[in-house]
Amino acid sequence: MRFAHRLWSCSVDPRNLVFIDETGMHLRFTRLYGRAPKGERLYDTKTPAKRGQNISLIGGMSINGLIATMSIVGSVNTEVFLYGIE
Repeated sequence: MRFAHRLWSCSVDPRNLVFIDETGMHLRFTRLYGRAPKGERLYDTKTPAKRGQNISLIGGMSINGLIATMSIVGSVNTEVFLYGIE
């Protein structure tokens, strides 16, 4: 097992690796209630006016940090993902 790890680490240059990930969030999942210490008021930002929208994020990261990001309203399908990779 050790030999295989050494062989792989010597044959791949980390500067050539790019990791791509897709994530999303739904604005409907905004907190409507919160907690504060006893006797103190909780201050928070208001909830979005348009509840129920999907926001998707696609990002690429290399050894130098983030190299590409894209955010879209809606869900990610194959065409959108391939466009983000380009």
